[in-house]
Amino acid sequence: MPQNLSDAERQASNCGLDISKLQALLAEIEPASEKYKMPLSLCDAQKQARNCGLDIPKLEALLEQIGTLSEKYKIIFYLAATGLYSADDLAEMSNHSSGKNLNADFNKNLGSHLKDYLDLDESGRLGITSLRRILFKKGYFVDINDDESVEVLPTRYAENSQTEQSFTVRQN
Repeated sequence: MPQNLSDAERQASNCGLDISKLQALLAEIEPASEKYKMPLSLCDAQKQARNCGLDIPKLEALLEQIGTLSEKYKIIFYLAATGLYSADDLAEMSNHSSGKNLNADFNKNLGSHLKDYLDLDESGRLGITSLRRILFKKGYFVDINDDESVEVLPTRYAENSQTEQSFTVRQN
């Protein structure tokens, strides 16, 4: 399953599809300027991150510790944390010169500060592609294993076993 547009294009190309023709077809359907629009607001980026399982209040607190960040970098941070976009995708969405330059800027403007607050060693890089993995390891995702869901499983198993037993008795 492709993780982003670049992966999807690469897979389609490997399957023998002509990417330039597909891009031309898409351009007819959807103008290029609309292809990658930055979410209109920080709220939209946070909503997308929330839908991907991130704990927004914890992330807001983390960004507050760092200090002043432009709204553009906050949006890029939330979108990178979703893991849905490559650096090239984010660069195109934010009208940045290239994914490589965006990676360098992200590491300089945000990654170096995040390393301090996330207790990461100095040798490792914290960039767009590693952000989601590191946030997951550090507990910035919503805990979906609540106790109520876990307690349901044993009772369901018992109920299903009783249903199966009564069903087999009726069959005989």
